[in-house]
Amino acid sequence: MEIDDLFDFELNEAEGYWSVTGYYGRGEEVVFPSSYEGKPVKAIGDEFFPCNKRIKRVIIPEGYTSIGKLAFHFCTELTEIILPESLISIGESAFSGCTGLTEIKLPETLSSIGESAFWECTGLTEIKLPKELASIGEWVFYECTGLKEIILPEGITKIGMDAFHGCTGLTGIKLPESLTSIEGAAFQNCTGLTEIKLPDGLTFIGDCVFDKCTGLKEIKLPDYLTSIGEWAFGECAGLTEIKLPDCLSFIGDCAFYKCTSLKEIKLPESLVSIGESLFSECTRLANIKLPRSLTSIGGGAFYNCTGLTEISVDESNPVYCSVDGVLFDKAMTTLLLFPAEKKGKYSVPKGIISVRNGAFDNCKLTSISFPQSLLFIGSYEFNCEQLTDITVSELNPYYYSIDGVLFDKVSIEGSVLLEYPKNKDKTDYTVPDGIKAISPYAFYKCKPLVNIALPESLEIIREYVFAKCKGLKAITLPVSLQFIGERAFKDCPNLETVTLSRKTRIGHKALEGFGGRLVYRD
Repeated sequence: MEIDDLFDFELNEAEGYWSVTGYYGRGEEVVFPSSYEGKPVKAIGDEFFPCNKRIKRVIIPEGYTSIGKLAFHFCTELTEIILPESLISIGESAFSGCTGLTEIKLPETLSSIGESAFWECTGLTEIKLPKELASIGEWVFYECTGLKEIILPEGITKIGMDAFHGCTGLTGIKLPESLTSIEGAAFQNCTGLTEIKLPDGLTFIGDCVFDKCTGLKEIKLPDYLTSIGEWAFGECAGLTEIKLPDCLSFIGDCAFYKCTSLKEIKLPESLVSIGESLFSECTRLANIKLPRSLTSIGGGAFYNCTGLTEISVDESNPVYCSVDGVLFDKAMTTLLLFPAEKKGKYSVPKGIISVRNGAFDNCKLTSISFPQSLLFIGSYEFNCEQLTDITVSELNPYYYSIDGVLFDKVSIEGSVLLEYPKNKDKTDYTVPDGIKAISPYAFYKCKPLVNIALPESLEIIREYVFAKCKGLKAITLPVSLQFIGERAFKDCPNLETVTLSRKTRIGHKALEGFGGRLVYRD
């Protein structure tokens, strides 16, 4: 066939060369022309899109300097491509989806690789990047699951967002000393990655960079690192230790979320704040010391750290202090966090005015007593499966307890049942007369409870109140009840009968998982 029948061309009149813009051949091998009508051919244009997606071999001759974006997009049977030494740039998504491509030799002259250039090239096993390359763009090797080895040259200063995201076959990589920043999710989901050496000059690790790198066991952070982004090491379940450098001043939210093998970590003196959920679900973290520089702790920073036995604070810290391993504000007016692994009975110190939301979450205490000074208890405060007893000073003007059950005297809803201890060994319980509302989660996971009697004064049952009460068999709701909150009876498998008034409003999925009978009393 004539060259005109095989290829489309476009002339760059200013530069005096042709670009190939289309291909119509049916053969499995494509050899690109080096000249056309007396002028050189130097480029493969954007969205070249050969009509034959069954091409297996491509030869691009010397003289070509660029391959445009989407040029060989989803040529799934392409297994070999020979690139010229003259090549300078590869465009965005040029080889994206070329799942049959197992190897490619990049010329040393190549200085630019566009975003997603080798996106989902799942057959690619190794690649050596040329020394002229200064940066690796976003998504360049995204989901290249077969990639086992990559050689990065000195001179690389930046790795873009999601550059190696999901490269599950990558077990190790040496980063060049020239690298100063790693952008978001660059190695996210690289589950096979077991080791990586970070360069000494690295100052910034972006969001989600090593998120879900479950095989990563140890990593040494460079001395001059100043910032770690959100979720940077999230769900690195194999990470057992990490040393934070002294220059570090910022750690983003959830940076070490669910690092379930992490046993200890030392926070640097330069650290000013701890982000939200920073160590959430770090179930093996046993103790932690807060430096004197720390002035802010985000919500849920130590949520579900079930192995935590002690929190200590530098005595010079102006905002926080600890007493017997329990975290308070410096003025000793707010209890911020009680370590989950501390056991036995605990008396909140006199002078404490408030208890932060989740302060006792997942703790292993059997008994808690509150002082006269207490004015505020946070929501969903007692997810404590071993708790049998909650007591309050008789002189407290806001809270009281009866038989180890906690109540609120002055809520806008009237008298409120706040918390029934989850490990109380009674099978039957009668809520006192006069109670107007039951707070969210009040009886949540009370497994021993079989029968409960509710007073005619009751008007509101909030969300999740009886959720996961596995032993609960039947319940009669008073005519006075106006509202049942969201998922109030979720996962009560033995609940056979719920008796209620037709006037009672039922919230979203309030009876989710309830397979018994609804009996209306009017």
